[in-house]
Amino acid sequence: MKKSSFYVFLILLSLVIKSCDNKTNKALTFLTFNVWQEGTSVPNGLNKIRDVILKTNPDIVCFVEVRNYQDEDWTSKIVNILEKSGKHYYSGYAGGDVSFISKYPLENGKQIFKNKDKGTVVNFNLNVDGNIIIVSGAHLDYTYYASNLPRGYNGGDPDWKMIDDGNGKPAPYTILDSVQAYNLKSTRDEAISAFIESVKPESKPVILMGDFNEPSFLDWTRKTKNMFDHNGLIMPWYNTKKLHEAGFIDTFRTFFPNEVANPGFTWPSFAHEKTSTSWAPLADERDRVDYIFFRGNDIKIKDVCIVGPKESYVYNTLETLNTDQEQFIANQLPWPSDHKAVYAKLVFTFKNKND
Repeated sequence: MKKSSFYVFLILLSLVIKSCDNKTNKALTFLTFNVWQEGTSVPNGLNKIRDVILKTNPDIVCFVEVRNYQDEDWTSKIVNILEKSGKHYYSGYAGGDVSFISKYPLENGKQIFKNKDKGTVVNFNLNVDGNIIIVSGAHLDYTYYASNLPRGYNGGDPDWKMIDDGNGKPAPYTILDSVQAYNLKSTRDEAISAFIESVKPESKPVILMGDFNEPSFLDWTRKTKNMFDHNGLIMPWYNTKKLHEAGFIDTFRTFFPNEVANPGFTWPSFAHEKTSTSWAPLADERDRVDYIFFRGNDIKIKDVCIVGPKESYVYNTLETLNTDQEQFIANQLPWPSDHKAVYAKLVFTFKNKND
């Protein structure tokens, strides 16, 4: 090798090394947790929620179904009981029924969407050692719950009752366009559109967590069309597909790409000291409706888990079917919700601030 070429090689190598030195990897853990009327639905629910946080030790938590009953700041209350257990979290509440707690400061909270009790989306800036990540929490409209239709149940309109086949059994409704049209009568699509618009110009990393009350288009596929009472329907569920098209990554389905081996059900969960949480007792209504999404080039998925019990209600009976290959944590704790939670460990690459 000529001397001049060798010198050029050394210069290029030093630039690559310097570029690597200018960046820092940071692992952060996220938990999305529907706390079922802020823990009031089960005995001693607040302490059960605390115990889940202590067990999983997440950096950032998105809570759904925060009602602030009697004008009480529930998010500050959970922060205070965690403080007594030696865990310090910042509190973030910007309205609606979604809130955050975080080991890092939460700034500039803003409510992006609210339609009474039919949908909330909030955005916060998460300040991680001077690096800003946008964290968003969503609880989408529970009405027009369209995934009930293929199971032979109404989804809130005209009611929540079984569609009787004349013999006392559910009559599945599986006309795709009609199911989607029913789905779009909810405000879920308006909420997701408002969220996407709110972060459209952002170059910062974006994390979206919450309960969508709608399955994923990645789960109702050709492989699962004859499973879980999909009754032959391959369904391009609107809101997860809309996020996918906007560049958002579904952490669970990316980490576990096989929807048969890892269905990832979060609903309807067994809840401690409660009878059935099922809304469609003569059907298999299990679905993955709680999510952690992200957008950003310098983000890697390190780990994803379902948080909570292995049991779900299937035809109104507690079962652990289809859980053999799932990864659970905190599944031995008394569980306070009708939803399971979702945990994700993500690694971010940040530029060093001094460069």
